[in-house]
Amino acid sequence: MNLKSSAINYGYLDDKYGIKTENKSEIIDGIPQRSFPLEWDDVPDGTKSFALIFQDFDNVKDEGVIWIHWLISDIPSGKHFLEENESRITNQFIQGRNSWALPYSPYKNIDNDLICHYGGPAPENIHEYEITLFALDNMPGMQNGFYYNDFRRAI
Repeated sequence: MNLKSSAINYGYLDDKYGIKTENKSEIIDGIPQRSFPLEWDDVPDGTKSFALIFQDFDNVKDEGVIWIHWLISDIPSGKHFLEENESRITNQFIQGRNSWALPYSPYKNIDNDLICHYGGPAPENIHEYEITLFALDNMPGMQNGFYYNDFRRAI
């Protein structure tokens, strides 16, 4: 598959999808809310659904954990794109918990609505991110708010 995004330029995610956005109204409780657009093609035959994880391995040095910014499952096989801010404006896929759901300070009381959608990057330093798109031969049947470990078991 080929995965591309107009929001990634020269290997960097545009500021508007993270803590450095000029539109501060899209940051709630310190969590950037505007998700970036993606599109893909060259889909394997037999694909029944897609799933996606957007994560930050560099966060380990800051907080001791790999940070999940966006977790999506059950994207229909005929859908080959995600629109800008689609995390907030659609119900065409199922969204899992991002790492803003960590149960310790300063994250322990963050609203469930914020942790079950895109939660954009907010590092103090430059981090490298990874987007993984899965072409699945099933529809996992996840429920909104699922955890990554449950997703791994379902696929």
